[in-house]
This record gives sequence, structure tokens and C-alpha cells, in this order.
Amino acid sequence: VGGGHNVGLSDGAHAASASSSALSPAMSSRKHSERSPAVSLAAGGLAGALQTAFWHPLDVLKTRLQVQDVRTVHTPQYQSLRHAARSVAQAEGFRGFMQGVSPSILGSSIGWGVQMPLYGALKQAYAARHVGTHVPVYGDLLCSLTSSILTTVVVHPVYLVKTRLQLQAATRSAHAVNSYRGPSHALTLIVREEGVLGLYRGFGPAMLLSSHGAVLLVAYDQLKAVCSSTLAASSLAKITASVATYPIQVVRSVMQQRPVDGHPPIPRGLAATIVALWRSAGPLAFYRGLSAQMLRTVPQAMAFFSLYELISERLSRLCDSARVPSGEGTE
Repeated sequence: VGGGHNVGLSDGAHAASASSSALSPAMSSRKHSERSPAVSLAAGGLAGALQTAFWHPLDVLKTRLQVQDVRTVHTPQYQSLRHAARSVAQAEGFRGFMQGVSPSILGSSIGWGVQMPLYGALKQAYAARHVGTHVPVYGDLLCSLTSSILTTVVVHPVYLVKTRLQLQAATRSAHAVNSYRGPSHALTLIVREEGVLGLYRGFGPAMLLSSHGAVLLVAYDQLKAVCSSTLAASSLAKITASVATYPIQVVRSVMQQRPVDGHPPIPRGLAATIVALWRSAGPLAFYRGLSAQMLRTVPQAMAFFSLYELISERLSRLCDSARVPSGEGTE
């Protein structure tokens, strides 16, 4: 997801149970190909919502650290992740850590719920067109990238609202003039002040970030082919994808800030934002908040894939049992 919200899909059902971990790669691939889109949607949406809510406080800190060098709002200058956490706790309390949590959960549920079955369907379609041959890595990558791009188009406005709320101090939300009072109010004000296109600020880097989901999906699939551990495969895949694409996330967060009169304007366009970040702090500007990102997303990915595999396996068994006629197996 993303932002946010970017996902991966396994070829097997390794759901922290002894029976699923005993499956061979071939059997795992077969079971995944037979998993219904409805099961993938439900499992992806539920797993995405659960892990997003749990790790949201670190997402708030990460987003605020990302815009430190090119800010348009009165957010404190944080010296480190620890200083950011202490400052938010003292100035805003628990509410500060939960700013934007509802659009975050909504975006994650929609994103994971859409991308998981879409990626599976595209892989099946690709395999059907190349019967009798092994699907190459670039085929998986193409399916992954396509599903990630289509999902980004759908969920980008939700994540923009999430970012705006995260960058707004909780102590101001109910008092300052034109402050966002919640997700629906933020959505209304964004359209009123910036037009419908305002909902797609930062869409360029968001599309580039589709590569994050593509790398994550393919890396996870390839690692699962040689590693029976869901936790190991998901953590290594997430680290690889995060380090490779994190600078694009920083650029997106800067571009998604709310324009504020009397404050420095938001750089116009992808290139201008990159130049502004480079001038402010050099290469370091593109990795602000990386520690918060890794502390959040690596365990988050491990939790998601474990939950996804478990929920998918249980739902698939439930669906299979529901399809068995009551008299089958008896004489």
C-alpha cells in the first residue's frame, strides 16, 4: 500500500501452521492458483486493516520526518525519531499519533483488497497464454506492476487525505480556522480549495512508487520458492523494496502537503521537488524518516503476509467445505 500501501502475494499457504509449512512449492503454487478472487479480496482487506491500525503511530512520525526539509506548515523541527516521538507525545498526546488513522485503514483495506486478487488474476491470465512454459520473473514483474498501478489510481486520494491529517497537529485540528476536522471535512476542503485535481497531488511519484509494490511482490514470490518461512521471505522482500524506493516516498510526501498562505510554496512538479530537497540537505533529505519506516513496515509486512496466508487458507477451506454436497463421501 502504501504508502502506503504496497503489497505482495505468495504462491503458497504458509500460515504459521505445521500443515501449511509442509506443502511443497508445486502444491503451494497450485493451491494459490485455485484461490478465489473473493477469498483474496477478503483476506487482503482484513489483514491490511489490522496491521495498518497497529503500526499507524510510526507512520505519523515517518510522514512528519519526511517533510522536515521542505515544509509548508508549522510542524516542529524534529532532531531524530526519538525526539519526534517525545515531541508529539508532549504536545499532542495519544491523538497526535493517531492523526489520519481512519483513511489509512480505509486505503490499506481497499488497496490490499484490490491488488491481491488483481495480481492473482493477472498471473493466471499470463500463465494461460504461456501454457507449458515456466512463467519468467519478468512476467511476474509485469503482472505485479500492472496491478500496483491500477490500485494506486483508486487509492491515491485516500492516502492524500491521510497525509494531510498526519501533518496537521492534533492540537490545532478542532480550533484553527480551516483546519481539517476529519477525513470527510478534509476531502471537502481539498476539493473546494484545490479542485478535484488537488486529490491527486503527488500522483507522479505515487505512480513511480508502484515499482515498490512490483519489487515487493516478485521478491516475495521468488523468496517463497526457495524459503519455507513466510516471516523470512516477507521481511527480506520488504527491506529490499523499501531501500530501493524510499526516496520516491519522501518526494511524494513533500508534494502532498497542503498549500498555506504566508508559508513557502510547495515545489511545482516532480523535478522541482527533487531539486528543493537536494538543496536543503543533499542526499540525506531523501532518507528522512527511514528508521521509522523500517521499524514500521518490516514487522508490518511480516504480520500482513502471515495474516493473509492464514486468513486465505481458512477461508479457502471454508468455501471448499461449503461446496461439498451433504451426501458426498457416504454410502
